[in-house]
Amino acid sequence: MLDGGAVALVRPYLIEHERRQRRARQQRRRLTLVLAADFGIDLDAHVVGAGGAR
Repeated sequence: MLDGGAVALVRPYLIEHERRQRRARQQRRRLTLVLAADFGIDLDAHVVGAGGAR
């Protein structure tokens, strides 16, 4: 018998695509923070996207 919990239902290429999207978002956030720091711009969590719902 096959164990349903041991079988991956998600294709590996889909997981890799999601990882790439996550890395791209993280790089954009880092770039935004670096540019803001370089130009002395104050950004709140809402603009950067790092904060939760208020």
